Amino acid sequence: MKDLVELHWPALLVGSVCVGLGLAIWIAVPLAVVAVLSLAAVAGSATLDGPARLAALGVALALVGLGWGSLRMDALRRSVLASSVGESGVAELVTVAPARSSPYSIRVLALVRAFRRERLSERVLVVLPVGRSPPRGAVIEATVRVAEPRPEQDGFDERAWLARQGVHVVLESSSWRQIGRRGGVAGVGDALRDRIERAVGRGTEGVRRGIVLGVVLGEDEGLPRGVQDDFRASGLYHLLAVSGQNVAFLAAGIYGLGWLVRLRRTWRELSILVAIAVYVLAVGWQPSVVRAGVAGALASLAWLAARPRDRWHFLAVGAVVLMAWMPTSVLEPGFQLSFAAVAAIFLAVPRVRTSLDGYPLPAGVADALAVALACGLTTAPIVLLHFGNAPLYTVPANVLAFAAAPLVLGLGLLAAVVDPASPTAAAGLAALAGWAAAWLELIARVVADLPGAQIGTQTTLELTALAAAGWFVARAARRHVRIPRQRLGFAAVVSAAAVLAVPVWISTRPAPEWDPPTGLRVTFLDVGQGDSTLLETPSARVLVDEGPPEADVAGQLARMGVRSLSAIVMTHPQRDHVGGAADVIRRLRVREVLEPGLAATGPESEEALGAARARDVRVEVVRAGTIFRVGGLVLNVLWPADAGTPSEDPNQNAVVLVASYGETDVYLSADAESDVTSRLPLGAVEIMKVAHHGSEDAGLADELRTLRPRVAVISCGRNNDYGHPRTETLAALAGSPGLRVYRTDQDGRVVIESDGRNLTVRSDR
Repeated sequence: MKDLVELHWPALLVGSVCVGLGLAIWIAVPLAVVAVLSLAAVAGSATLDGPARLAALGVALALVGLGWGSLRMDALRRSVLASSVGESGVAELVTVAPARSSPYSIRVLALVRAFRRERLSERVLVVLPVGRSPPRGAVIEATVRVAEPRPEQDGFDERAWLARQGVHVVLESSSWRQIGRRGGVAGVGDALRDRIERAVGRGTEGVRRGIVLGVVLGEDEGLPRGVQDDFRASGLYHLLAVSGQNVAFLAAGIYGLGWLVRLRRTWRELSILVAIAVYVLAVGWQPSVVRAGVAGALASLAWLAARPRDRWHFLAVGAVVLMAWMPTSVLEPGFQLSFAAVAAIFLAVPRVRTSLDGYPLPAGVADALAVALACGLTTAPIVLLHFGNAPLYTVPANVLAFAAAPLVLGLGLLAAVVDPASPTAAAGLAALAGWAAAWLELIARVVADLPGAQIGTQTTLELTALAAAGWFVARAARRHVRIPRQRLGFAAVVSAAAVLAVPVWISTRPAPEWDPPTGLRVTFLDVGQGDSTLLETPSARVLVDEGPPEADVAGQLARMGVRSLSAIVMTHPQRDHVGGAADVIRRLRVREVLEPGLAATGPESEEALGAARARDVRVEVVRAGTIFRVGGLVLNVLWPADAGTPSEDPNQNAVVLVASYGETDVYLSADAESDVTSRLPLGAVEIMKVAHHGSEDAGLADELRTLRPRVAVISCGRNNDYGHPRTETLAALAGSPGLRVYRTDQDGRVVIESDGRNLTVRSDR
């Protein structure tokens, strides 16, 4: 105890402040009471010596933390807008975080500057329609409706999560416009972030760009849901959240560069301080990077002031900085995982590393293995507590990724530094970062495909008990039988090779073979709230729409054995229809892209067309009257007539087509409802996709009398926010004689086979 007090008394005192800040989440104490008690504790410390004095000072500081935390919690619990729930008005907002998209909406945290011309300052969650997202730091104006957060649903309590961040209302808006960008220090951070994104974008695109931005800036918004899931399942997701190792790598890089150019130690430490400040400013308020930034800055300051450096003290100061602003941050998984991992590095890594001495492992591999083992085992209980599953193969995945992560970070940041002077050099550096990112993506995908990549709480407990029993047996055996360490090392190498052989085998195993149909096969993929329809004949495959990114249509097709497509059709530039198009173009061999060339466009459509240009895929604009023939399949495009206008709803100009094979006709209308299709030359068909995911359509009953389909399919997401399919639509379909109706939200993937005349239907469920 005496050694602990003498060596780490600063960390113990700062930790006392953290305790008080944490207690403030549940305990509110008046400032007068805090002042009296803390003064009494300080006075009492004057009469004590040694550990007792330190304990009294710790109590005083804990009370100070409790008082400050009570003030912050009171501020976080106040809401001016809560009294306006259900009301509407014009609001001026500043987005303070990257926007996150779902199939149904865009959600972004923002600060309200004004509501109904009244000035205020309150954090809110803004819900915007699917489409273009406002950038971080944008000042936007929108007509909003004040609503309460969603109650707990599917195990996620949005209301409680937002309350921990001081957010108590949701502002819903159907449109917005950007009127400026925020200034000040935060504006400088936005500019730095934009510069990094621009430089990275010069040499990377798609998944590689998303991974580089994830490692450098903690942005995972640009990654498809399937890639994010792979990183989670493999235990590599922390690489996309800007961990403290980023700051460590940055500081080491600056220090090494200063050493190479013979800078004095003082200038090197000052350069590290500036670099850390700039990086933290660009990344934003994330627990891991703020904690590491504070620790790195204090370490440099300690050297400049010629004072001893105590890593536990620095860790505690980082926690105080975070909790002083947001006491509830201690309840967030990111905070807990970050500090638990650092504690594991301090305590467990040296012991694990020592135990690996003498084994035939290179020093770098032994270091990576020690860090992966210590951090993986320490953070696993937290991951299980919050998410219910933990990655089983996190240790080998992190060992394999150990060298690539600093390369992605260093090359990405270096690209941003040289971009103003040489965009060409920046593009080259970003491309190199993209190759390192591709290695990370390969590791994540291969490890995530391993059997049992994620395990639940019960399985974890069983494996832990088995491992503990094995450890005790091994210790007991070694007491009686001495096994030379060289043999143990040989066994370890053989075991490691066997473990590595499994993912190699998985990555090189034969892919599923495509099972060609005997006639026409129409597959309505289950993509949630979106559209994607695969038309197959014995010699052709055409994909009409590619669903939202998180549906991973490219992965679904790969698992079906489809490796190439005769053509894809991008009906209109909306995320739920073409969000996965770029991924399909990059991962499959696509011969041709058919799209309407509308004046209205969107980021997903532009990304897909850019991917087509990069891979020399032909792009053909199709309009009313276009006929496309391939492998016995005939696509007759009925709409749109022209490009429309930039402000026009893309649904009104979506591609409407009839696909014919023999005597079987398939009517695919995307999101174009009867107000558009009633003007088209429609005839009888055998199969129809119900327009716009089953949205209410007043003219549907009349259209059904014209089309007279035998099978109708509604492509919609389970429990979607729009209430699709609507009751009126289901009633109209039920009123059509002999019509069989299928829904992807209930039936899953729907497959219809035709020999040119007869139909058979099957579904996943």
